[in-house]
Parts: sequence; C-alpha cells; structure tokens
Amino acid sequence: MSDRINAMENIFTPKSIAFVGASKNIGKWGGIVFTNLVRGGYEGSIYPVNPKAETILDHKTYKSVSDIPGDVDLAIFTIPAAAMPDAISDCVAKGVKAGVVITAGFGELGEEGRKLQNEMVSRATAGGMVLVGPNGQGIAVPRSKLFPWLPSFMPEPGEIGIASQSGSLSTGMSRRLAEVGFGSSKVISVGNCADLSWPDYIDYFRRDSETNVVMLYIEGINDGREFFRAAKKLALEKPVVIIKSGKTSAGAKAAATHTGSIANSDAVFDAACRQAGIVRAERLEQAVVLAAAFIKTPLPRGRRLCILTEAGGEGVMTADAAEQKGLDLIELSDSTIDKLKAHLPPWWAPNNPVDTVAGLGYGGPKELIPILMESPETDGVIYHDIGWIYTMTDPVKKKHCPGVEKDSIGNAWAEHEIETSKILLDYTNRWDKPLLITSTVAKLAVRRNYEAVLMFLEKGVMVYPTLEDVVDAFAALAQRYEFLKREGVIE
Repeated sequence: MSDRINAMENIFTPKSIAFVGASKNIGKWGGIVFTNLVRGGYEGSIYPVNPKAETILDHKTYKSVSDIPGDVDLAIFTIPAAAMPDAISDCVAKGVKAGVVITAGFGELGEEGRKLQNEMVSRATAGGMVLVGPNGQGIAVPRSKLFPWLPSFMPEPGEIGIASQSGSLSTGMSRRLAEVGFGSSKVISVGNCADLSWPDYIDYFRRDSETNVVMLYIEGINDGREFFRAAKKLALEKPVVIIKSGKTSAGAKAAATHTGSIANSDAVFDAACRQAGIVRAERLEQAVVLAAAFIKTPLPRGRRLCILTEAGGEGVMTADAAEQKGLDLIELSDSTIDKLKAHLPPWWAPNNPVDTVAGLGYGGPKELIPILMESPETDGVIYHDIGWIYTMTDPVKKKHCPGVEKDSIGNAWAEHEIETSKILLDYTNRWDKPLLITSTVAKLAVRRNYEAVLMFLEKGVMVYPTLEDVVDAFAALAQRYEFLKREGVIE
C-alpha cells in the first residue's frame, strides 16, 4: 500500500480532528460544518482552532494547531484562502498527515488562485500531508458518524462509495440513495483535486473493504490515461458508475469556473468508459438506480429478457425501452408457453411480455416467475410490480382509501401483499440470474414505512421506481457481465 493511501486513512478513520476555522456563527461555513461534525456523533477527539473564542459547542478552542496538546490525524479547513499556506505549515509541524480543505478561492478563480493553490499543496507535499479539495463541501463516513460537511444530512451506512467534483452533488447523490433505501460507505467532495486526484480516490475505493460499488461525478480530468488505468483496475473488482458533465460548450464553460476543470471530448470519454468497464449514467437518478442495482443483483449471462406484468401498457412500454437499450425480448419456447398456460386464463395470448391479463383467480408471480427464471431461453426477468396495496392510499393527504387497512378485508389484502413480497424476495436469491422488480411506490416506501417494499431494501435488493429505471439496470448489469467476460474474469 502506497504512502499516499496510508495517509488517506487519516481522512476516513481519524482518531482526532483539528478544525481550523471553527465558528460559533452558524451563518458561516466554519459554524455549519463544525456543528455537523459535533452533532453527527463522531467519537474521536475534536479540537476547534479559533484565536477569538474560548469554547465552541462546549469544546475548548486553540489559537493554532501547534497549540493542541494531543496528536492530530486530520485537519478540516474553513479559513480564508490566503491564510491556507501558513495553516498547512502549522499542521506539518504538528505532524498532521491529512487535511480536508473546504475553503474556496483557489484554482477555480484563475492564475492568482492557482499560484496560491500550488503553494498550499507544495507545503503539504513537503511535509508528507495529503489534501482533499480545495473548494469542496467536506466528507462523510456514516459508519464512523463522521460528518464534517455542509448539509445537516447524515446518511446511513452502506456499501456505495461516492466521490464528486461538485459538493452539492456529493450530498445530492447520497440523498437520492437514501430515498430508495440505500446508504453510503464514504462520500467525498473532491473539489479542485489540487493534491489528491481521481486516481488516488479510485485506488482508495478499490482497497476499501466497506465499499462494494463506486459512484463518481466528474466535470473534467487532467490525466485521462492515468484515470482510466486506475478506473479499469477498480472496475475489474467492483462496479463503477460515472456521471460526466461538461458535455456541451455551455457545460464545459461552467465546469471551468466551478472547479477549474477542463472538460474532455465526450465521445472519446464515452468510448474509454466502455473499454474500462465503467457504466456511464446520464442523470443523477439513473446513477443512483444503477449503483443500487449492483449491490445484490446477479449478473445476467446475456441480454435475453422476459417481462412479466399484470398491466399490459407497462409491458408494451418496457418492451420499447428494452429494445432501445439493446436488450433481446426473446420468443418463448413451446415448452415454456405450455407451462405458463397451465396457470393463466384461456384468453391469454402467448407473448413476451407475459401479460396476466387481469386473470383474477389464476396464477400470479408466485407461480409464473419460477417458470420464466428456470427457462433456458431467458437471462433474466423483469416483474411489474409490488406494493399495489399502498397505491390505495392517498400519498399527499396520507389518508387511506375506503376499505384499505380499515377492516378485515383491507387487512387481508395487506397481509397477502406482504406474503407475496416474502416469496419474491426469496426468488431474487434462488437463481443465478437477475429478477428485477418494480414498484410505483418505491420512493415512498422508506418515508412511509411500507413493509412489503422495505423488506427488499433491508436486504440490499433494489426495487425500481419506474420501468425506465428497471430496463436501465438490466442493461447495465449485462454490460458489466460482458466486460468481465471479455477480460477473462468470469466465464
């Protein structure tokens, strides 16, 4: 393990933190971020550095880092940019090995800012200190209750590591993960990448045992060859999902003033992602869905897909989306059709999508999914959908519709839904091929405590909010299988 990776451990597993620029004023970054650090429940030593205060949030303050009596593993900075080089020198003298520079006003502002940024990094490097940022929003390590960042949002621990060139999007991705029931391992706002750069973060995630999927937001990269070398090495071991902005001239101009990034050719970047085994997302919501899909879902051994639905329109739209994504809606074999006919009404028209055509009293997902999953002509199945009992509840007024969970009939419906979900959850682990399930109330499930949907999320099994989401996920899973097979990782 390199010295830089060793030093990075002080960022994510510090036993003590010096907060340079801590403030009592929650209208300042130093007040907001310090408050979140304390409120988050971090159990290590916290040393606020502020020469104008005696205590901040019941923590004794110090005039400088060198005045702190104990060892310091990590320093957080929210002081003005001009004061940063000397603050770094003070930390180096103290033996601090890592810093998170939230302060802005460096390379993103032009030549003068770059000179100041280079001086800061030069002093850190000479002292064996690594820096996150500058011009970031902080970091989060939920498992350690470490939240030295701007928002008062504290995600749950999870398996998805996030690094973002935008501070707001680093928290935005973790918020969106929370909406669909997933947590984060580490969240990093990388800012200008003045010292630690993309290959460093990628290499760290590859080695981090708490991270099993990686999600990145990128505006530009300076050394594309080194980036993709590190990214491919990571992708051979863990799924990587990337959002790349700055694709248009307007976006590239915005990126230059946001983090000082130089946007690269989008067509070249896209081709390089495919070569390196990276899954590229177009939108934040799509990136979150794809990252969550990789947590527990088996990879399909091909693109042969079967769709099972209780609503014909959803089946047709899913079929359209699947073809656009290069998936193959296979024709069902005579043997499979015969098995399905035994559970479906006489008016069922043999086809893929398999539409149960409102056949109340006939077979449902419990009977039909095993037939489709065990069929040799399918690589995976999409099923629409679970949580139907909750669609009988007004999501705005939070009032139950007549009869739902208000009497014995409503309770029976709810119990039936829960029992069906238990069976489907078992099905997601029974075969070595993907069973992907949608729910129109997936995004409400966490907020409203919908048991029939939550049981999937609690086991790390994604439930997809839309038919577009579920098709995107199947295509991404197939893409990863093709990459790993091409590289000889799997047969």
